Amino acid sequence: MVRIEGIILDIVYRNEENGYTVLEIEIDGELCVAVGSCPHVSIGEYAKLYGIWTEHKSYGRQFKITSVETSLPDNPISIEMYLSSGIIKGVGPATAEKIVGVFGVEAFEIIENDYEKLTEIKGISKNLAKSMHESFMKNAALKVIIMQLQNVGLSVKQAFRAHEKYGALAEEMIMENPYRMIDDIYGIGFERADRIAEHMGIDKEAPFRVENGIKHVLKLALNEGHTCLPEGILIKKTSDIIGVDIPLVEKSIAELAIRGDIAKKIYAGVTAVFLAYAYIAESETARRLYMLYKSEPKMKIKDIRSEIEHYAGSLDMSDEQKDAVFNALSNNVCIITGGPGTGKTTIIKVLLKIMEANGIMTALCAPTGRAAKRMEDSCKKESKTIHRLLEFGYDFEDKEDFYKSGKNKFMRNEENPLLTDAIIVDEVSMVDIFLANALLKAISEGTRVIFVGDADQLPSVGAGNFLRDTIKSEFLPVFRLTKFYRQDEGGNIIANAHRINLGSMPNMYQTGDFIYIPSVDPEVTLDTLLNLIKDKEFANAQILCPLKKGIIGVHNINQKVREQKNPQKISTPELKKGETIYRKGDKIIQTSNNYSKEWFLTSKDKYYQQGFGVFNGDVGEILDINKDSKLATILFEDRQAEYTQNELEQLEHAYAITVHKSQGSEFDTVILPLFYGASPFLTKNLLYTAVTRAKKKVVLIGLLKTVSHMVGNNRITRRYTVLNNEIKELVKIFDKLEKTEEGEEE
Repeated sequence: MVRIEGIILDIVYRNEENGYTVLEIEIDGELCVAVGSCPHVSIGEYAKLYGIWTEHKSYGRQFKITSVETSLPDNPISIEMYLSSGIIKGVGPATAEKIVGVFGVEAFEIIENDYEKLTEIKGISKNLAKSMHESFMKNAALKVIIMQLQNVGLSVKQAFRAHEKYGALAEEMIMENPYRMIDDIYGIGFERADRIAEHMGIDKEAPFRVENGIKHVLKLALNEGHTCLPEGILIKKTSDIIGVDIPLVEKSIAELAIRGDIAKKIYAGVTAVFLAYAYIAESETARRLYMLYKSEPKMKIKDIRSEIEHYAGSLDMSDEQKDAVFNALSNNVCIITGGPGTGKTTIIKVLLKIMEANGIMTALCAPTGRAAKRMEDSCKKESKTIHRLLEFGYDFEDKEDFYKSGKNKFMRNEENPLLTDAIIVDEVSMVDIFLANALLKAISEGTRVIFVGDADQLPSVGAGNFLRDTIKSEFLPVFRLTKFYRQDEGGNIIANAHRINLGSMPNMYQTGDFIYIPSVDPEVTLDTLLNLIKDKEFANAQILCPLKKGIIGVHNINQKVREQKNPQKISTPELKKGETIYRKGDKIIQTSNNYSKEWFLTSKDKYYQQGFGVFNGDVGEILDINKDSKLATILFEDRQAEYTQNELEQLEHAYAITVHKSQGSEFDTVILPLFYGASPFLTKNLLYTAVTRAKKKVVLIGLLKTVSHMVGNNRITRRYTVLNNEIKELVKIFDKLEKTEEGEEE
């Protein structure tokens, strides 16, 4: 690590939300630029900056700050600069000049210890003098605390967060138990807290370290899709990761369970261990599904078959589709599953017509914005994301905090349920256990719920296995669609999707809607791809990648495609957020739901209209960048929105995206570069999901052997989840109760 020191001459830019600062510092008569999180530094201070020198493509040589030490200036010019910076409440440039003019280098001494003397200066009242003193002392105390916390091992940003949480006792509380920061301070995980603890000399067998190590392993599992771990696996992993003996881990698991921080339950002789809120999500979801299914519908349909026949003719429905509609209308909760082209959309349309004709108010929703919009366009009825339907509104930085029991901020819940008679949920394979639980909480008994999705697609990115576990429980009625009808819209895509799903190689063609281009290595695959998108026919194709890293991974392809499609030019404006440069003309994707983002319709055939909400998965283009106001104008299809520089962190480049990120979306043309070894992560359902994202054309580039491996790799990564078990357990309990009641009646 390098240290530089000198006087801070200017604060060029500061993000007031996270403290990110661009400053100019004078070092031995030379002006240097330094960047990093240091919200407490001020103009005129003498600073010691620790970090590394970097070379930025656009902005040249910069010093990247990791930690800071500052001291008050000691000469009149620097003192005046410091006082003029606005750091002391009530002091501007004119007042600063007067103070230094009267008191010179003793200005700080006067403000700190004899502030009443300030009233000798014209324009400074007793109240103002006292306010200046209090502001100065508060700032001085803050700097001391930040320095102490940096010495403990926190970054400047984390030190500020710790001060906000713990106040003046921050250092004492962290020294006592650094692991408390894991739950209290955003950005502090177990590894960081553990390094700080080691730096402090805390015993690695300390109970609070072992307990947090256990929770850390469970959180890692949650990130991999598991809601729990078998106790034996948890004990072994924890012991290996934190380096303590197994008996200590066993003892700590028992202590955590007694306190309720974790949950333990035996299923088929195996003890599963959960973070408490993960178990609540699984068990509550099971209970709510059971109660909804057993409840009487709010409104009944007298003759379902005749209603179906009334609408079936105009839509040319098959007997299989009619049976699916009948199944859905005959049960309070059901699942309809099938691949592309099997008529799921037609079924939803008929369900809507019949229910609305019978006065049944119906809501449509889907997990992502793009999926909701597709549903809305096809059904000609408003469809919302599940989050928007539940009137989502939370300000937590930590996503985990949102999941914890009692801390989510969905306005619709068991106390304020949705005002609808029926709900149709599309793309339900993408719904994780936490979102499923939140949705079911907001649905009152008697409401019909129809889950529609493709069980053969990739599981949800979030934890749990909601769709597959619910099907596996064999409790809810499940109707599987097996025939496909949409052959006229790209028959080879749909036919090959079904072949892949059945474990057969897709039929490859050199032209048409399903094209295979062979390649001998990853570099050639990339070159072929870059040449292909020069063709007008493929210029707007969406590139989907199984992996993020490597020559044909998302990161590298995005960089190479942007260099080709939108190279850096002096005339092309850019904005930087963190390490990412956003350029006018860039293709981007929204990576989180932003419900408050204002947008305006831009289509000429639509009247001027304002709305709110840009959603995870929305793909757009940076239409313009205003460097003066630091605003980027983004065009999402026919909606235009302005993003501040801070909001750019919600966007990623989208020339290429992962297959996982494409779920719920459809693109006219998909290009899939495939050239990997026999990776266990290259699975049949990954290939199936990628192919089914295309509406008109699929292009596979790479090694046929990789395609063959994926088709034959039916490995579905085992997820440790218990929804299936919880549902079956409830069924047994209630069946037993019913039999007991029947016996008592006899």
